[in-house]
Amino acid sequence: MIRFMAPDLPTPSGGIKVIYRYVEHLRAVGHDARVWHGTPGFAYESWGSTAPVDTGVELDFAAGDVLVMPETGGSKWGFLSEGQPVVMLCQGMDFVFASSDFLTDEPGAYPGWPQATAAIAVSDAIQTFLERACHPGFPIHNVPVQIEDWFTPSPKEKRIALMPRRRREDLLGAVQLVRRSGRLADWEIVLIDGMTQQQVAEELGRAAIFLFGAEREGVGLPGAEAMASGCYVVGFTGDGAKEYMRPEHASVIADSDVVDMCDRTLEAMEWFEHDRSLFDERAARGRDWVRSRHSAGLVRERLGVAFEAITAPGSTSLLPDPVTLRHYQAHAPATDVLNRARVIARRTGRRVLDRLEARRR
Repeated sequence: MIRFMAPDLPTPSGGIKVIYRYVEHLRAVGHDARVWHGTPGFAYESWGSTAPVDTGVELDFAAGDVLVMPETGGSKWGFLSEGQPVVMLCQGMDFVFASSDFLTDEPGAYPGWPQATAAIAVSDAIQTFLERACHPGFPIHNVPVQIEDWFTPSPKEKRIALMPRRRREDLLGAVQLVRRSGRLADWEIVLIDGMTQQQVAEELGRAAIFLFGAEREGVGLPGAEAMASGCYVVGFTGDGAKEYMRPEHASVIADSDVVDMCDRTLEAMEWFEHDRSLFDERAARGRDWVRSRHSAGLVRERLGVAFEAITAPGSTSLLPDPVTLRHYQAHAPATDVLNRARVIARRTGRRVLDRLEARRR
């Protein structure tokens, strides 16, 4: 059995969706793969995945099973595997050294995880990073993320879409410069925020242009989804998106250059209105590029190759003996009323004792 430990987030983030899709594909090629959440009965009701989910703060593993852990938090969660072999799923470079410091070396062939036996990198940028971060010869499997089929073009309108939470200041500056140019006219700015996946796909399908505020990305999924939806993408790469943000089919902006982002947006608007064949050609080229490299078929093929090696007889990634392991959630703050009251009582008591001690001094 292959279990992917996943954090119990309130809503399924992009990283969570990648885990669920990986499990689905692994099952399709014959592996007994499952997602592991810590809260008993945990489920995403609105996330239509067929991946089976095991729940519980503790689960029993058999000899020959495989544990896959996200890199979230750096090495601070390494103790959860109790020294047992683990495969790392890396979806972001900035997480790898998240719990490191400037004056101490990280142990292990994979930084901070001496028990790690292999890693899965979800993009070319992450693979390149891990090749530098890991010891020579450490197995790194490149498995792309899947762009869902519902990201598809609709008849394009004079709409400029953006997600306002990442790089808000840069996006705000660029949009305001476009407004002050006097050329916005009947173009509409669309903020994609607080929407369901289907609503996001609908908005991207209608939008002609997508302003991408990429920052410290492992992949930069929103930009890729916008390209798959037929948008012309103007924005930053955040490093991870540089593999698909290419000058032949996108407008790549230097870090925080809001003036160039304004100018390239105005240029794309001009193409859409007065040179539609050029606009459509570039948008189509970007869509074809993303679809060819983030298809379900390619993800399944790469996963099959990776886990054929990971689960091969004699693989160091296989748990050598039966073991009971604990989930992140075993160390999460208490959420039920009684335990929250206990936490508050302990905290209050500690403050009272601290004040009494201070008075004694």
